[in-house]
Amino acid sequence: MKFEAVTIKDIAKALSLSTSTVSRALRDSYEISSATKKIVLDMQKR
Repeated sequence: MKFEAVTIKDIAKALSLSTSTVSRALRDSYEISSATKKIVLDMQKR
């Protein structure tokens, strides 16, 4: 099986967010709402 790495850009595009927002959500930054963090983390697990 071949797995392709999912990048921050891939997640950002799929969620219509900026790459900065996705990066901050993944780093658990205080600047990002809990709702956005949950959406990003759910997408990351897929």
